[in-house]
Amino acid sequence: MSRLRQLHSQNYTSSGTISSEFESIVRYLNAAEHGNKTVAELLDALFDDDGLFSGVIELRKNSGSGLEYRTGEYTAAEGETGWIELATLEEIRGAPGVNVSEIAAPIFYGRYDEEATAAQDTFAYAHVDTDELIVYVDGVLQWGDGNDYDTDPDEGVAGVVIFTSAMSGGEVVTIYKVRTAVASGYTRDDTYTGATQSVFPFVHTDDTRMLVYKNGLLQREGGAYDYTTSSAANSITFTSAVTSGNLVSIITIENPTLTAVSGLMFEADYVDAATGYINYSTIAIADDQIPEAKVANLTTNLAAKSTLTIDTSAPGSPVVGDFWLDTSETPYALKFKNATEWQRTTPLSSLPSFAVADASKILRVDGTGTALEFAAPNYSALIPLTQKAAASGVASLDTGGKLVAAQRPDIASRNSAYYTDASPTAASFTVERVWKRHIKITGISIVTSSGTCTVQLSINGVPQGSAYAASSVQSDNTYTTAIDVDATVNTRTIQVVIASVSAPADLEVILTYDEYAV
Repeated sequence: MSRLRQLHSQNYTSSGTISSEFESIVRYLNAAEHGNKTVAELLDALFDDDGLFSGVIELRKNSGSGLEYRTGEYTAAEGETGWIELATLEEIRGAPGVNVSEIAAPIFYGRYDEEATAAQDTFAYAHVDTDELIVYVDGVLQWGDGNDYDTDPDEGVAGVVIFTSAMSGGEVVTIYKVRTAVASGYTRDDTYTGATQSVFPFVHTDDTRMLVYKNGLLQREGGAYDYTTSSAANSITFTSAVTSGNLVSIITIENPTLTAVSGLMFEADYVDAATGYINYSTIAIADDQIPEAKVANLTTNLAAKSTLTIDTSAPGSPVVGDFWLDTSETPYALKFKNATEWQRTTPLSSLPSFAVADASKILRVDGTGTALEFAAPNYSALIPLTQKAAASGVASLDTGGKLVAAQRPDIASRNSAYYTDASPTAASFTVERVWKRHIKITGISIVTSSGTCTVQLSINGVPQGSAYAASSVQSDNTYTTAIDVDATVNTRTIQVVIASVSAPADLEVILTYDEYAV
């Protein structure tokens, strides 16, 4: 019975009567409002411009409880939130023995996958003598009973498949059954070639669909590919001849019959294979069929929602979190209601005002850390680009992040070479041989424990600099002109020439040199 009633039919002779009628209409409309939305706003949220339902609804079959639905949008983190049971599995199946329809049953069924262990040759698989099995190893079709494998329905719990050769370990064995009871025209033909052969006889029609394998690998039909077919000649012709010792397998399966099923069937052909959800396009829902209270959390969510008002003036009686699109401004400004006022959603509202004097300044946090301000940038701690590769500046780097050769110092390092002789005689002695290096010898230091002699530097047998007297008093000598030893191309030998010996003992010679970058 309608709650909206006409109070004073044909009796509008007074303003009181008219007021009562309008009050009745207003009360009726107010009762239909929810969550600060009018009846028109509520209907607009659920239906499109054509009056068709446009809400978000998901349906699925839960293998534990039954058929379920939920409304609204959910994130991955919300997982199982919001699902409501529509019917149990028992209700879905229907009464035993009652056929609700006939549909095409899948031909391949009972798929079994197992990763083989080392030396494994037996795999448990339930079947009977009349079952046709199709067996793959790592996706390669195997030759039937008595060849690659045998089947025994009486061994084990309910049957096994036994391979003639044990597995190495890690292979994936896949086994299917073929529903021959509903499949007419199921044929499998295996030919092991005894000689080179291109044409394989196989009875078929133009409408026959077949799978052709060579040594277990699926072939592709077509003259540009692996094989062609001829229904007139009832043959399969390979584009490249199959040599002796190869296995050619041809399989055809047709399913023209219908299978009677009881209750609602959840085969992969009728629901989403990944989620088990029933396709929404197969479900008919009449307009206005789902009331608001029957949708999980809809009433609560609508009451807790924020309201968006589009107007040139602020809405009256807003609550915190409401939005207002202010159309009095150009461009329009989106604002939200905080505890005290309408605040712009754009971050520009938090920026300080600026003037022409602020040109080229930067925006930064002020010294108190509580506000933003415009200020001139501070470059005092930066090095100008003009100081790169300049005197008293900074060095340039190459693409590898290293100093360029032109800006490296000439002297890469400063080192010394040491030579000692317990009983020196008048002769030339090698101190060091250098190659791929460039050095300049800058000084020589000599000393004996007793006796005297003279020591002179020699490069590749050519004496260099002065001959210095060595005695028990340390003699440190700096060459006025450093002796250059450039061994970047050819090997150079650094020697000391000992002469004027007078019973010297424990001669020590130290050469100091600068190493230059090569």
